[in-house]
Amino acid sequence: MQIFLVKGNGEVHEIKSDAPLKTLLEKNESYILCDDITRVVYLWKGSECTVRSKFIGANKLQEIRGQVGLNYKSVSIDADEVDDYPDFLSAIEQPRTDGFAREIKEDMELKFEIGGGPSKPRSYAPMVGSSSKYNEGIQQSGPLYTGSQKIPSNGAQVIVSRQDLDKIIESLDEAGIPEGFHREMVIMGNIAYSVSEKVQVFLGKKQIEHILEPISSLPEGIFFAEGYTPRILVEGKTVIAVEFLKRD
Repeated sequence: MQIFLVKGNGEVHEIKSDAPLKTLLEKNESYILCDDITRVVYLWKGSECTVRSKFIGANKLQEIRGQVGLNYKSVSIDADEVDDYPDFLSAIEQPRTDGFAREIKEDMELKFEIGGGPSKPRSYAPMVGSSSKYNEGIQQSGPLYTGSQKIPSNGAQVIVSRQDLDKIIESLDEAGIPEGFHREMVIMGNIAYSVSEKVQVFLGKKQIEHILEPISSLPEGIFFAEGYTPRILVEGKTVIAVEFLKRD
């Protein structure tokens, strides 16, 4: 688990220490902790930290989550409620480890206005583009997705049928996943799905089944797909699915 100190200027600094994580938590500060084992990003708010610190921490929590993957869950914890989170208590007994999240440093030259309010600095990271050699043609005898579930203008969720999901994933699997990558997320309709593995053992042989689970807690905002290679499935001039591949 990584640990980051949330600064009042909007920066997030990683703490590099071999001490148990719980000894690094100061009651007048807010921290973001990223657990790559359980795939959870925590915001821990000290009992004496300011409202400003809590507000900045909540914002930066989603930026860190955007770095590591939207299949990570985000959890906000007040110091006096920590006993309600046994997984967190167990994790902070251990020393910190390296992980995928990175520090956030504000670029004072990049500014934009939100809702007519004052300009505020934001940080940006380059997006990793996909390589054309991975975008192989997909041969399909019939339509993958009939488009019967139209995306409503009111933003309501559209759940693609189980049959359509199976057809789409089958077609993506036929195209093959580039060596050294794995599929981590798929967007179909207006729903994002995380990909998890279910391991079963039958007569001593391990079988791995990939399961799609709708991501119900997507953060609001604009995110760079940093660290991912997107691959798009198009049929009949319609985008059927967008999958996000991550290096192993």
